[in-house]
Amino acid sequence: MRINLDGTNRDTTYLHVQPCDTGWDYTLYDVATMKQLDGGQLDGANMGRSEAIRHICEDLGMGSKSIKYAPLSMIETLQEAAYQQTAEAVATQLPDTQEQALDEYPMPDPALIQDNLEKCGYLDSDLLSLSKERAYELMERDLTFYIVQEGENPEMAFDTADLDAYDGIFAVSREEWEESPEFDKLVKDRMDHQEEREQAFLSHKGNCFAIYQVKHTDALRDIRYKGLEWLKSIGQTVRWDNYELVYTAPLLPSDLKGDTTEQLFYRFNNEHPADYYHPSMGISDIVAIKRDGKVSCHYCDSFGFQQVPGFLPDNPLKNAEMAVEDDYGMIDGIINNGPKEPTVAQLEQQIRSGQPISLMDLAAAAHREDREKKKSIMEQLKSQPKTEYKKIAQKKSAEREI
Repeated sequence: MRINLDGTNRDTTYLHVQPCDTGWDYTLYDVATMKQLDGGQLDGANMGRSEAIRHICEDLGMGSKSIKYAPLSMIETLQEAAYQQTAEAVATQLPDTQEQALDEYPMPDPALIQDNLEKCGYLDSDLLSLSKERAYELMERDLTFYIVQEGENPEMAFDTADLDAYDGIFAVSREEWEESPEFDKLVKDRMDHQEEREQAFLSHKGNCFAIYQVKHTDALRDIRYKGLEWLKSIGQTVRWDNYELVYTAPLLPSDLKGDTTEQLFYRFNNEHPADYYHPSMGISDIVAIKRDGKVSCHYCDSFGFQQVPGFLPDNPLKNAEMAVEDDYGMIDGIINNGPKEPTVAQLEQQIRSGQPISLMDLAAAAHREDREKKKSIMEQLKSQPKTEYKKIAQKKSAEREI
């Protein structure tokens, strides 16, 4: 129903009432924004709806002459508005997250791109661009820096005084950067993001590849560097959970000429990328290739490559879920190992552990858990015999739902 609170002809508030165990539960909403204003309960289990509305309005000082009944469909409208507002509120509380990409060469200053050097006329690839602020940081770590001026050869900066005197682009030697502890750490940290990197590979829109290698554990030494015939002879199969993702990248134009697996085999045996820290490609490795939107997986066998259908899921994170879910009907892209609809507690735990979640899933879980505390509106919106009532126990609640 709509209630006029300001003495004009304008309806300003929605009052929603529904039965509860001890009487009637009520919530006030602003008409313009549909935001919840207040809520409370009126004791009186056998009180009729009309009488409850009258008592609520009188006790809150709203009067009852300006009441108009809104259509029942307004409940759904308010529910949708509350759902959206919950999602927006949740979004403001979540930590900032960065979309996971394919493994990229770790630049010394991600804020700058190599074009900055090219605009200064320096076209060689042996230097990497830096901002002045980043140059100060890395100079403390004993790296050598260069001042890059348009039309001039790069000049070495010997101390912070040289940095102070110039406000343009700086650069560091690519070779020296790749030998630095910071570059080493950035590359190694990738291995802590297995599921995110796999999802980035599967969802990448261009042609790309991923390399998997058998995990370096004693339990798997019997299958590492072994061909498919050996696996078959000891009753083993190629299993995703025996592998770790070691590298992802876009396919180069040269990779698409001829046999892509053989092109990659040559590159990862003879021309390792600087940010590839793993053994050369060999027997037991898996190469996953995504080309024109289709993914295929290939086992590096004793002679050539053998395709292994089913190694990776069509749905990102499916294999990761299968390793932990207690219900295979739960393979849904969220590692929750619980009921089909994740709870707020489970989703919050995923956030704390660094796993990505859907904001709408979190909002839906909060909305669902609050609604489960109440009985069906449609089943209980009916008049009850009159009875004595107790004074309203008003309470504010920022989390109440319809």
